[in-house]
Amino acid sequence: MKWDIPSLEELEDPVWRCTACGNCKTAYDFGPPATYGEICPAGVEFGFDGNMASKGKIAFARGILKKDLEWTEEFVNDMYRCTICAGCQNQCELDHKPVIPEIMEAMRRKAVEDGVGPMPTQKVISQSMKSYNNPYQGPRRVRTDWTRPFKKAKKPIKNIMKQDAPILFYVGCTGAFNLPVRNFPVATASIFQKLGLDFGILGENEICCGSTAMRLGYEEDFKRVAETNLGIFKDLHDNHGVNTIVTSCAGCFRDFKKDYSLAEEYEEFIDGIEIIHTTDFLFRKFKEGEMKFTKELPWKVTYHDPCHTGRHMFSYDVDEEGSRQWKGSFVSKSDEDCLFDVPREILHAIPGLEFSEMERIKANSYCCGGGGGVMTGYGDWAAKNASLRVQEALDTGAEKMVSICPFCHYNLNEGAKRLKSDMRVFDLVELIDQVLE
Repeated sequence: MKWDIPSLEELEDPVWRCTACGNCKTAYDFGPPATYGEICPAGVEFGFDGNMASKGKIAFARGILKKDLEWTEEFVNDMYRCTICAGCQNQCELDHKPVIPEIMEAMRRKAVEDGVGPMPTQKVISQSMKSYNNPYQGPRRVRTDWTRPFKKAKKPIKNIMKQDAPILFYVGCTGAFNLPVRNFPVATASIFQKLGLDFGILGENEICCGSTAMRLGYEEDFKRVAETNLGIFKDLHDNHGVNTIVTSCAGCFRDFKKDYSLAEEYEEFIDGIEIIHTTDFLFRKFKEGEMKFTKELPWKVTYHDPCHTGRHMFSYDVDEEGSRQWKGSFVSKSDEDCLFDVPREILHAIPGLEFSEMERIKANSYCCGGGGGVMTGYGDWAAKNASLRVQEALDTGAEKMVSICPFCHYNLNEGAKRLKSDMRVFDLVELIDQVLE
């Protein structure tokens, strides 16, 4: 399978288009009144004037391309402290395709290729991917441990390889192996059963989507699992009747929709299949009257926008030929695939729920601090950054936080522990499951 994953050299043009204006470090135009706030987690922690500002990262890229810089421990360390949240990309004002996260990932791929990356604590992920096909060193038999409540209740979940179904629930590694977030797949499957949906899981045959490998620069690990998954998806559609793949994981959602599309044969493999996040899938059921909330939930909540279901999902209309402006300029951007409003509409519809917004939301949301391999490589700092977001939630008067990403869920709860706060983070599916009959 051929892939169009750009090398750092292939991104040289956008690297040199950066004007080092510094707008990338701050989120603008939210309020009212119009205000601004810090957008870069690494910039908040380590300062915007040095390596951690996006213009500093671009300077690194230029130095590597010109061969004026050599890999040093400090350089590599700074590069892997970026959460790749895409806040900088969203704030870039230049009239060309903003590709700062792509440049960062290309630098990481080059670092891995040159044998200097990633950081020591992150290397276990590649080892785990090769040995277990997941980043958690989890044996295959453990993938279905979360289904035990359904077996006890005599409501078994289909193995879609043995019992055909139109809907594949792709659980994801974090939901399957990370104990603090294992209630995600439990709540999702519970909702699906309450709605009478015909669905199944891959069970022990499910493997990692490859998102973590891609973010860290492990290109070959990513391509291996991605090619396997695309083959599985095509087989499920052609031979098992699958036409919808639903995932509760923000990383899997972004990976399937964006990273997998870098395969030249992508459209052929997913032809006839819709890939959708659980939140959007359930919202459709709600709008069509197939899902009704019958119980009250007297909670005060706020909502945290994950990066991978938010600004990472912007699509850009790029003038590739220069017929409208100039070659490489972007003409417009669309948030069609961004899950900004959908979770909020669901929260507003839940009886008894009191919902308040944080200051930094939607495209200007502040990252939980755990993405891009940071939670693995710099756990203490990831929790410290998460505590900043939790404090922002506490300032709204909310008692609980809601999100739609297992990574955000885990890291924000770690941030709450750091603050010694009673704040708890829930996934939206957990709330929906509670208010359905």
